Formats: sequence, structure tokens, C-alpha cells
Amino acid sequence: MHVRTIAIKNILRRKSKTAMIVAALAVCVASLVAIVTIMLALQKSIESKLETFGFTVIVQPASANLSLSYGGMAISGVDTYEVQSLSEQDMSRIKHMPGASRLVAVSPALLQVVTVGKEQALLVGTDFAQEFRAKKWWMLDGRRPSAPGDIIIGTEAAKTLRLKKGSAVEIAGTRFTVTGILHDTGSQDDSFIFADLRQAQTLFNRGHALSLIEVSTRSSQDTNQVVADIERAVPHASVSSIKQAVQYKERTAGSLANFGLAVTAIVILTSGCIVFTTMMSAVSDRKREIGIFRAIGYRQATIVKIVLLETAILSLLGGFLGYVIGFSSVYGLPVIYKQLTLSVNLNGLVFAGALVLAVFVGIISSIIPVYRAARMDPAEALKSI
Repeated sequence: MHVRTIAIKNILRRKSKTAMIVAALAVCVASLVAIVTIMLALQKSIESKLETFGFTVIVQPASANLSLSYGGMAISGVDTYEVQSLSEQDMSRIKHMPGASRLVAVSPALLQVVTVGKEQALLVGTDFAQEFRAKKWWMLDGRRPSAPGDIIIGTEAAKTLRLKKGSAVEIAGTRFTVTGILHDTGSQDDSFIFADLRQAQTLFNRGHALSLIEVSTRSSQDTNQVVADIERAVPHASVSSIKQAVQYKERTAGSLANFGLAVTAIVILTSGCIVFTTMMSAVSDRKREIGIFRAIGYRQATIVKIVLLETAILSLLGGFLGYVIGFSSVYGLPVIYKQLTLSVNLNGLVFAGALVLAVFVGIISSIIPVYRAARMDPAEALKSI
């Protein structure tokens, strides 16, 4: 009888032990697949945020007060958004500092709370040319502002203020025209009103004051150097990058991954012990069978092949089931937790790794049982008949 046939028949005959080994390996693989799949989804989310933010550097007034968030970063100020100011001279220093060739855009912003009808909103006075250059992901329903009285607004602000493209609106006694509505950006821009910087400075008597300056760099590798250059050029300002915020998220995700891998290592060890004890029990139960094989001329190497082949088949089955369980559990998380957003995709490398891990754990855990089976004395084995 062929070795493969013997191995398959043994598997089918010992259903309880087969199920135990497959279940142990499936749990082991499922835990690792779940951890790896979550980490890949988080990594993809972080890369997407990096691309969206465009490696923007934020220059803001140095202050002990932190109460305003802009683009996911804290902006110094007080509860009423009346923030301390930078000046246009600071922006000029940034534009002419050493290393300014690394910059794509330098966009000033003046923040001011305004009342529109009965609602309050945050108006951002800006240089539209620089703003559109820095935020290339902006898509506009309408046209870009071309006159001091033109404004554009975010999606949420448009809904709250009941404004649409072409609407006329009065802000601080001055009439403005909404020339465009920003498509949903998923950022705080959705809640803002954007107006011409000069118009905003004049309207609110802010002189040449700025609330913050956004700086876009040519690449992520330039960000740290640009932050250092701006800190030297504008020493009284606080400079930080959104990339740093995302890197913090990466480190946090890395810590979670280390914790998950530590838990997985414990699960792998436990699964290996279960496979080991089950295989030892199976070899003991098959003492008479192995004795007969040895008595009719099967060599030790053949016995080893039979047991290892059984282990490999069960390991592959456990690895496949483990991958399906692990992937399905992560895929279903956003369905159970609506606030969780994960982009989960099938990954061939993870699938291959799951099978390799299952076979590795199965084979390593079976070495001693296989050795015992191969070294079994046929005469001693046949005594049990």
C-alpha cells in the first residue's frame, strides 16, 4: 500500500484526534492572521492619511493655551478662538529662509469666529492661490474665488448655514458671495468658511496678523529639515508637522502589534503543546499498527514518512481554516463596530505565511512522536496483539 494512502486512511479513521490537531493549529494561525491583517489595514490607513495631509507643517503662535484644533493638530488660543497672532513678516521669513526650495506652498491663515444668521462658524482668511497649491485634494463644486467678496465653504458648513453655490451671505456687515462648495474632505475643512486673507484682515481690524501658517514640503524626507529651518527662522513660533502626528500613530500601532504578537506567541506555544500531546497519544494508540508495519518489512524511514505526511496534511488543513477564521473575524469588525473603519483586503503572502506557520508548528511538535514511532521495537509492539 502506498504511503500516502496509509496516511489518509489513518487520518479518516482517527477523527477525534484529527479534529483536535486541526483545531489547535487553526486557533494558532487565526490569531496570527488576525493580528497581521489588522496591522496591514492600519498601515494602509496611515499611508492614506500621509497622502491626504501632504506632509503639511503647521506654524502657530507659541502659547501655553491649547484649545483649538486645526487639521487634527492643536492650535494655541483661548476658548473663543481669539488666538495670538503671527505676522506676515513671519511668513516672509519662511519664504526666504535657507532650504526654502524644499517648500511647495506657504499658506497663511487668519481664524475668526463669525455669526451667519443665527449660527456661529469659523472663518479662515487665506491666500487662495497658496491654499489650492497646498491642498491638491480639494475638489470644488463651483469656481475658485476671484474677487475679495468671494468665499468658498466646506460641506458641513454649507449644510449647517443652509448655503449653496451662488448664495449671498452677510458676514460682519459685509456681503459675500459663495462661489463654490468644497467636496467632502473628511477633515475640519468641511466646517470652515474660506475668505480672502486681505478682506478678512480688513473686516476684523487684524492688520497684517496671521493665526497660523501652513507649509507644504516636496517630500516626506524634507519635513524634518523644514521644521528645523522654520524653528530657526521664526524662533517665537511653535512648529510641528502632521507627519509627526502620523508617526506617533505608527508608533502606537507598532506597540499594539508587539502586544498582539506576544499574545500570538503564547497561543502558538499552547497549540504546539496540544499537537505534541495529541501526536504522542496517537503514536501510542498505533503501537500495534506500527509493529505490524515494521514486522512486514517497513523501514524506519517509511514509518517517519507516514507520520510526517499525516502531520503535514492536518497542518495544511488547520492553516487554511485558521486563515479563513482570522481574516473573517477582522473583516467583520467594521460591521460590528460601526465607528471602526478598516480597509481589509485578501493578501496572498499572509495566506502563504499562514500555511507555512501551520506546517512548521505541526512538524516541530511532531518530531519527538515521530522519533518514538520510528524507534519502536517490532517485537515489543507485537506483544500487545
